[in-house]
Amino acid sequence: MIRKLLLGLALAWAGYAALREVNVAVTGYDLRDRGSRAPLEWRFGMPAVEDLERFAAAARPLLPAGAVVMLAAPESGPADALLRYRWAAYLLPEVELVPAGSPAAGRARYALGFRRELPADRFAPIAQLPGGRAYAVRR
Repeated sequence: MIRKLLLGLALAWAGYAALREVNVAVTGYDLRDRGSRAPLEWRFGMPAVEDLERFAAAARPLLPAGAVVMLAAPESGPADALLRYRWAAYLLPEVELVPAGSPAAGRARYALGFRRELPADRFAPIAQLPGGRAYAVRR
């Protein structure tokens, strides 16, 4: 009798713990739109990621596969710039994306300005995109 009681209590406790973990996970998932906007904490489905996804999807047909493309985006710190660049590189796998200010940016034939305007003396606008512009680099 005691074994059945202990087994029942253990099963009830395991069920409660599992439901509590599921509740915490679902609540965190549902509140993702109100989370931090720092790229370190970005997850798919967040507004900042969706903005970058729309920008990348609009830029994709304008950029030839294998082209070297520079990404210029607003910076709130070096870690944020790196993470924003990595997200963009993930969303645009068909091009060689390089961050603005890197030594490789000198090889770029195209540039993307996400939430940032680039100077007209070095960059010729190609298209207006949601959240930014695509440019051709003037040589």
